Amino acid sequence: MWWEGVDATRFAAEIIDHAGEGIVVYDRELRYLLWNHFMEELTGLAAPRVLGRPASEVFPQLLDQGVGALLQRAMDGETVAAPDLHYNLPGGRRRGWVSAVYRPHYDEKGQVSGVIGLMRDVTERKNAEQQIEYQAYHDALTGLANRRLFQEHLGLALALATRRHGTVAVLFLDLDQFKVINDTLGHTIGDALLRLIGRRLKSCVREGDTVARVGGDEFTIVLQDLANKEDAALVARKVLQCVAEPVALNGHRLYVTTSIGITFYPDDGEDAEALLRNADNAVYVAKAEGRNTYQMSTAEMTRAMQERLVLENGLRQALERNEFVLHYQPQIDIRTMQIVGMEALLRWNHPARGILLPEHFIRMAEERGYIVSIGEWVLREACAQAARFCARFPDFRVAVNLSARQLRDHSLVDSVAAALRVSGLAPRCLELEITESVAIENVELTLSVLAELRKTGVRIAIDDFGTGHSSLGYLKRFPIDTLKIDKHFVEDLPDGFEDAAIVQAVVQLARGLDLRVIAEGVETQQQLDFLQSHQCPEVQGYHFSYPVPAREFERLLTGAVAGRA
Repeated sequence: MWWEGVDATRFAAEIIDHAGEGIVVYDRELRYLLWNHFMEELTGLAAPRVLGRPASEVFPQLLDQGVGALLQRAMDGETVAAPDLHYNLPGGRRRGWVSAVYRPHYDEKGQVSGVIGLMRDVTERKNAEQQIEYQAYHDALTGLANRRLFQEHLGLALALATRRHGTVAVLFLDLDQFKVINDTLGHTIGDALLRLIGRRLKSCVREGDTVARVGGDEFTIVLQDLANKEDAALVARKVLQCVAEPVALNGHRLYVTTSIGITFYPDDGEDAEALLRNADNAVYVAKAEGRNTYQMSTAEMTRAMQERLVLENGLRQALERNEFVLHYQPQIDIRTMQIVGMEALLRWNHPARGILLPEHFIRMAEERGYIVSIGEWVLREACAQAARFCARFPDFRVAVNLSARQLRDHSLVDSVAAALRVSGLAPRCLELEITESVAIENVELTLSVLAELRKTGVRIAIDDFGTGHSSLGYLKRFPIDTLKIDKHFVEDLPDGFEDAAIVQAVVQLARGLDLRVIAEGVETQQQLDFLQSHQCPEVQGYHFSYPVPAREFERLLTGAVAGRA
């Protein structure tokens, strides 16, 4: 046989020494009797430095972690396993994880004479597991806690606060205008900015507080053990100041602000979902108040946001359910007192709340992107109604308001052309109104879109003229037909000296530029008399009629002379 003549003891020693796992033998006093090459490589400790020395002297920290108890159980005759033992050798850089099995070693008399330990290096597996776990609980971009870890930490904080009758604050942060930076300078700079903001937020809180990134430009902070609500406000003010510090990235100097919503446990909610939802609502209010501020949640705010949510859900389906209607307000030729046109005004016939004016839902429609579809419906409906009136009154016209979102929409010109084609309305009978502030928001875009609209033959009006910050030079550049004097300049006529001067100036300016001019908001005979005396050609307002449904407007129109409200 091949093993004849082989020194069995020496052969066994070589097998043990070159084994692919660590082999350790202890005597009854837990001194090392055997330490193979694998263990030398694993720990960096050569066998002569270990053999004969007790385990408590070589690895005291491991014994503190419970290994001593495992060895003692093996000495008592039990085979025990320790699947994950972390080792960190003092005075060196050797650290990692091993999986160990300890079993008793018996002598010829069947008595336990020591312990045999078998070790496997599981460092790579443990590192991989820890990396996976880290990725599952942390944001890959900023290294902050992610939404999952935030919710776990918040849950633990709430449980602790419940036992201690304490207070927990949740701060929800949304960076202001971050999308503009991302779209303008690119995602590389946007990502670098988010990482920097994350570091700044960490510097604003205590070690035990949680900072998380829960969305694209959304962050949350959990504050525990608060003495009072003012402590959270102090942190919020510190965060606002910290975030607002200028940022230098890739040659760009950026100024970023954030809006913060704050909720408190137990006042604003008893679970993580309620607290986060109410904090998000408070952020919405903070942004509405001008951004770069914080807002604490209140019961009234929560009710208002719940009502808003219900309204928003209804708005999403209002078009499908045919709940929108148009009311029309007459426009009057001031010389003949004849109705020469009408402005189409949107109303929502809400199934529970009745007729809602635009101020209750238009902003929401703009934010959620519904306004384009709603605007297309308004165009179709207004053109169809005006076509019926124009069949009897050839010079009649209808005015339809365009929102900023519609003006930016690439399909606007096609939508206008389609509404005219389907209704059969002559283009000259349709007047599209944009507010002065919308017109100057992006001058080049406005010029381009208005030029395309004029090619269809429709008329263009600037609404709320005088309330924005436009230069008179824009009037020369914009292809417009009509100026509408805002009602705020009309309401104090004739006694308001400054308003009177502005109205006279606008009328003269329009005449000089060969533009139509119409004054809105006429409610009294005194206002009408002033406008007549200063040759303002057209007016509209409650003095003649409130906005009314199509059938009632038709009765006004066939009355030959404009009626009074």
